[in-house]
Amino acid sequence: MHCPGPAGHGVARHARCLSALLLDRGVLVVESGEDLVHVQFSDSLYDGDAATAATAFEGWIAGVAGPVVVTVHDLPGDDTDRGRDARRGAAYRRVLDSGARVVVSAAHEAEKVLALTGEKPEVIPLPLPRRAAPAEQRRRTALGVAGFVYPGKGHEEVIRAAARHPWRPEVVALGAASPGHAGLVAELAAAAEGLGVRFTVTGALDDPGMTAGLSSVAVPVAPARRVSASGSVMSWLSAGRRPLVAAGAYSRELAAMVPSAVHLYETDRDLDELVDRALRDEAVTRAAGPAEWFDVGGMHRDLYASVLEASC
Repeated sequence: MHCPGPAGHGVARHARCLSALLLDRGVLVVESGEDLVHVQFSDSLYDGDAATAATAFEGWIAGVAGPVVVTVHDLPGDDTDRGRDARRGAAYRRVLDSGARVVVSAAHEAEKVLALTGEKPEVIPLPLPRRAAPAEQRRRTALGVAGFVYPGKGHEEVIRAAARHPWRPEVVALGAASPGHAGLVAELAAAAEGLGVRFTVTGALDDPGMTAGLSSVAVPVAPARRVSASGSVMSWLSAGRRPLVAAGAYSRELAAMVPSAVHLYETDRDLDELVDRALRDEAVTRAAGPAEWFDVGGMHRDLYASVLEASC
């Protein structure tokens, strides 16, 4: 399993989670090997722009002798900045055309790959992380957003929702500012103060700390609408939560596959009604989510077998 970039990146956490599931399915996972290499790619794993990331990927894959499987994350295709979307699309096309067997985490991502290359990739859902149950603790009456703080994540939307509720609950960002976006935290704090809402950013959390945070907030919210596939939503599910999730391509797909997983909302009014219900009744977001998840480890094991068979 090869995943460049910082260990705290969501894609790196995805790789570690997948590695654990593969071990459960009898697949020996090492950092590099001769039989088959599975690499994770997102342009955000690299310094510089998407073209620089694609160049780095091409340089890496040129030195790999055996077959390669690549899971692509954060696919372009719906950026409001059309120029940036086109540049990222050109870079991702280079990765997709590298000769590796391509994997995506959702059907709508497969359509993006089809549009870029004319070929459909394998679709394997995101793995559901395994978390130890935290010790019993006092319920924190707050709205929580899990993951890095960055533009478009939706923290401001959640702050405004808190301000509209008569209780003015606290908003907690479970995570740290994404690199280069420390100033956004100050902007959000100022916006919250102006609305009479307390806003707290926990900073980077280790696994036990994140588990405690995911469990303790009253209302789990995943407000980002243009996510390709959401590790933050999977974190909520792993903690036995049923989060309030902004409607988008991925969240609609997830809700169709596993109706008990999330509460979808389209409008501010929908969000306000769900927030009020969740604040008054803890069971609304503690419905345990999906009792069972897809055998993601087994699906990857079978894919590896087919790639190795084809390479013989």
